[in-house]
Amino acid sequence: MLTLLKKTTAATLAFASIVLATNPSAVAAEGYPEKPITWIVPDGAGGGLDTVVRTIYPYIAKNLPNDATFVLKNLPGATQTIAVSAVYEAEPDGYTIGQASVAPLTIMPHLGKTTYASFEDFELIANVFDAAHYLVVPGDSPFKTLEELLAFAKENPGKVRVGLDGVYNVQHLPLLSLEKTAGVDLNEITYKSSAETKKALLGGEIEAGIVPSHIIIAESENGSIKPIVDVMEVKPDYFADIPSLKDLGFTPSQLFVGVIAPKGTPQDIQDILATAIDAALKDPELIDALTKRQIMINFNDSATYKSRMTELDTVNKGILTDLGILK
Repeated sequence: MLTLLKKTTAATLAFASIVLATNPSAVAAEGYPEKPITWIVPDGAGGGLDTVVRTIYPYIAKNLPNDATFVLKNLPGATQTIAVSAVYEAEPDGYTIGQASVAPLTIMPHLGKTTYASFEDFELIANVFDAAHYLVVPGDSPFKTLEELLAFAKENPGKVRVGLDGVYNVQHLPLLSLEKTAGVDLNEITYKSSAETKKALLGGEIEAGIVPSHIIIAESENGSIKPIVDVMEVKPDYFADIPSLKDLGFTPSQLFVGVIAPKGTPQDIQDILATAIDAALKDPELIDALTKRQIMINFNDSATYKSRMTELDTVNKGILTDLGILK
């Protein structure tokens, strides 16, 4: 016959077995991580997104248990969908995560360019930073404002060449929406990167371009490049006086970059990762490093990250529908 102590111990163990059986994430998270975590980066080595990941990942590792380490895997190309697809196809065991912007999650799926159906096919762990992109002109441009550029474009269809670094991305969609709303025809020139767009602008190949705010700070200060409108909703402090598309009555875009994981990654592991990211982004040393690079840190937990993604997905689908790209 079992004694009271033995009966209690047996009952406790039985209850624990039931809990673990009905909550496999508790088992998965125990001892996590036990091996290096692969972080898939949708950018080439040395690129802007790659540089941000390489700056932050040691601080995230420091805030994970069990002497965690990361292995970075660069998979650039196809508007980040190559990298995001690799995350989608990975095992949901917590040992593969990825960095993702919004285009591969809220634009490309609508165009049928992905193996996944939407951002809902992923676990959205946390947002890390936001970014602003500006429509810019050379310092000696006759266009001082967006209104002046649009007025000239209306009278001279196709004469204003605008450089951007992709088709149907977060630069292209607000530009297409602006053209339709303003009733103008701009000549869009596609480059491989924002750095190439900036070079073309400075070289006189184009009259305007859309580029990230942080890569034109020096040129803005020396007067060789002039930002005239922010095409995103977020505004950096150093360009606070420049109006946004929203300020002028047009539809802006958003650009935020976060960490995603395969659908089905155990919730406990998601929580461990999100907590480590949050702690890393509060580290004064990392804040200083990112601030020097003009990176706008903006931690969002999973719920907020998903809410923003849902809202932007609706906006982007609406733009694509209004343009007749989607039926």
